[in-house]
Amino acid sequence: MSVIECIDLTKTYSRRVTALRNLTLNINEGTSFGLLGENGAGKSTLVRIIMGFIYPTSGSIRVLGETHVSRAHPRIGYVHERPIFETRFTGRAYLTYLAQLSGLWNNANTSNVSQLLDRVNLTEAADRPLGTYSKGMLQRLAIAQAILTNPDLLILDEPTSGLDPHSQWEVRQILASLRKEGKTLLICSHYLTEIEVLCDTVGILRRGTLLLHGKVDDLLHSQGIVEIMLAPDQSAADVATRLQLSEHIIEAQGNLVRIVDTAQRHIMSALLAANIPIVSLNPVSKTLEEVYVSTTQDGNTEAKVQPEISIAAKGGQQ
Repeated sequence: MSVIECIDLTKTYSRRVTALRNLTLNINEGTSFGLLGENGAGKSTLVRIIMGFIYPTSGSIRVLGETHVSRAHPRIGYVHERPIFETRFTGRAYLTYLAQLSGLWNNANTSNVSQLLDRVNLTEAADRPLGTYSKGMLQRLAIAQAILTNPDLLILDEPTSGLDPHSQWEVRQILASLRKEGKTLLICSHYLTEIEVLCDTVGILRRGTLLLHGKVDDLLHSQGIVEIMLAPDQSAADVATRLQLSEHIIEAQGNLVRIVDTAQRHIMSALLAANIPIVSLNPVSKTLEEVYVSTTQDGNTEAKVQPEISIAAKGGQQ
């Protein structure tokens, strides 16, 4: 099931500023999706359209099966980039009040609030005024508020921005546990390492255009290069020459051989036939940071993409 379905989505503001251009994207149920892009790429515009705060200029969007996306609001949890709190509340009173607004009362309310406070590690601070909370504590409270009603979709806009390293780690642990439960997550973030750890799939926006999206594993292993480690006493260059494999080899250094993946079967057969001991064979991977940089470089996108990964048309700006 597609939780979010965007087809040719375009958003143009006044003065002909195009924030999103012909964006087509599906986010399936149970997916943890990371949305990447520089400031002004269109991430916030897309989130606002998904939430129904603004409307697209053209194209269509469906959220949790609803074309009128405001009808999906009861099933969505949202953490704003800069959540605002009434600091005179305590943490417990704040969640209790919001739970009441959501239709939870009496024992159901009390039990749910207590469980959430424990889940975000705020039980000890539950009866303190929010004015005494650190930024990291407030962010964890914002996540607790977002999952009060056990939503089907959780949208988090820069959930660890401005937090100290330990607070970032605490937030990531909460999100990782939600991911393990099979929650559908949409995470907007500037932290590429964070997205690489927390997300199954990613999309890269630039100037309103979705340049690239696909599974994280596919993107990281899209170089098409395999590294073969021979036994320590084997010279990769000598083996390549002796078995007449040089034309298939990108690099031979020490006991390491790098080849294109299409030549893997041929080279492995030759090595095994010659009784060359092999220690390991692994695809050469990139970091998400390397994928992001190579994708967003002008004129350098299409050549970097595997066929199974979608590309949208270039253009537009925010």
